[in-house]
Amino acid sequence: MSTGDPTTPAGPRTPLVQQGLPVFQEVAGHFAATPFLLTHDMLGGLDFEVAGGPISDKVGKPVAAPHTHEMPEVYLLLSPEPGGAVIDVVADDVSYEVTSPGAMLIPAGTVHHFVTKRAEPGSFCLGLLLTGGRDRPGAQVSGERTDDGAPVPDGRPR
Repeated sequence: MSTGDPTTPAGPRTPLVQQGLPVFQEVAGHFAATPFLLTHDMLGGLDFEVAGGPISDKVGKPVAAPHTHEMPEVYLLLSPEPGGAVIDVVADDVSYEVTSPGAMLIPAGTVHHFVTKRAEPGSFCLGLLLTGGRDRPGAQVSGERTDDGAPVPDGRPR
């Protein structure tokens, strides 16, 4: 198994390995650095990113303010036992309950955030950002604007 530089261009059938996960990146609207398991520039370039992690210590604690992304996002909620995790997702002022195992599509431009309502140990919520192979456009914090009225972009490195 190769553990070399994961950014080295690979041949058509060369497996790549990414180590040192997660990587933590600042995301606009989030209250702490966000753990990313995959980013668009890993493994030779990906059409998606995966962020998130364990949530059993986040019950009743929002991890982000309402915000938007310029690409669709899929929440994937997992737990050791069916029904072991529940999140309340607010999308464009409408509340949705997602129970594990479950998924929810957040369309691009939707103002959203979630709060964990229940999570047994070993429960995870992952956000799959469908970047389409392009550089990740910045997330926008709902209502936050620059002096000229433009949305404030996130500060994640490109």
